[in-house]
Amino acid sequence: MRKIKLIYNVTAGHNEFKYFLDAIVEKFTDNDYEVSVFRTGKGDSLEEYIKESKDIYGIVVAGGDGTINKVVNIMMKNNIKVPLGVIPAGTSNDFAKHINMPASYIQCVDRILKGNIGAVDVGLANNNYFINVCSAGVCTNASQKTDKNLKNIFGKTAYFFTGLVEFFKFKPFEVKIETENSIYVGKIFLFLIFNGSTVGGMDIFTKNPSIQDGLLDCIILKDCKHRKFRKMVTNILSGKFEEDENIIYSKEKYIKITKLSGKCDDPDVDGDPGPKFPMEIRCIKDGLNMFL
Repeated sequence: MRKIKLIYNVTAGHNEFKYFLDAIVEKFTDNDYEVSVFRTGKGDSLEEYIKESKDIYGIVVAGGDGTINKVVNIMMKNNIKVPLGVIPAGTSNDFAKHINMPASYIQCVDRILKGNIGAVDVGLANNNYFINVCSAGVCTNASQKTDKNLKNIFGKTAYFFTGLVEFFKFKPFEVKIETENSIYVGKIFLFLIFNGSTVGGMDIFTKNPSIQDGLLDCIILKDCKHRKFRKMVTNILSGKFEEDENIIYSKEKYIKITKLSGKCDDPDVDGDPGPKFPMEIRCIKDGLNMFL
């Protein structure tokens, strides 16, 4: 009998996953899986639970990008190679969307039960691993600043309103960005370094988005007049990077970002607080096994 560890965040999304828990456990057990369940919370021992993964077939996490990020960091830092499955139960489920996980929790289990396992890339920002995005600048930490009660009531719309307030207060900051092939110095609104194709619930139409190519997509929005910012966002969402002189887009294995001047919150990784500047970011090719 195969053993599965099921981790869920009881406060994720609309707090509804707990109502499906019995049905999900039953689905696994009906298919000859032994399931142990861990509920995350304040002061929990998640790392100890995950580290005890001897004879485990796989780990399944139900929550948003932040919950997945916590599990990924524990697995990567402890060299745990069992495959990871995700059930999108959070407010924003960018990574789950990229790998086309169904919205239905039960259908997610059906997908995991098929046993289609593949290696995917993982980002590393200083000592913080990320599965989806590392970012800093205007609106990028809206998920951190949005009240949990508002997220539960309004979902991703709550991020929009928080980001709107931040937008009108934000001033560009100066950075030095170094890659293997280029150096940029100047003021920017934000940078996005991501592994998939969805950020903050928005599809970013990059060229050949992949989590298995050994490269991270890098988007930098230069300082410009606010009236041009909307055009930049429109061009990003339509994939017209070359048509906008204020957008820098590239695919990279390595990026170093140093903040030279100006105010900016610390970078965000997968919706949670990330490392401080200066920051070195690398792509770890095939770093994690996943149910796809």
